[in-house]
Amino acid sequence: MSRVPTDQSGLPLFVTTKRGMERAIPANSSVKMTSDVMFGVPRVMTYQGQRELIYELGVMNARMEAFKAGVELTVLPEEEGCEGDQAYIKDYNDREERKKQQNSPWLSEKSNTEW
Repeated sequence: MSRVPTDQSGLPLFVTTKRGMERAIPANSSVKMTSDVMFGVPRVMTYQGQRELIYELGVMNARMEAFKAGVELTVLPEEEGCEGDQAYIKDYNDREERKKQQNSPWLSEKSNTEW
């Protein structure tokens, strides 16, 4: 691990991809990577992770994920117009719907006197 670059806190900069754990390469020059002890650098912040996100979710959904993380998505010329894999997109849409539904009164901490 001594040859792996570290962030300001001294944590190793690695990213977990389908190929396993790899040295994190910044997605572009504007990205300031910070690492988590257990999970490493978020995929959207790395070159490798952005390639995977574009392949899985397509350019449009990957762009939304990058926007949420405050990162510029770098799309390579051969990736322009990539629509993604339908199975990954379906899982992604299901997760996003569940996040929206967490505001349901069934999950609220406040008591509902109307019931």
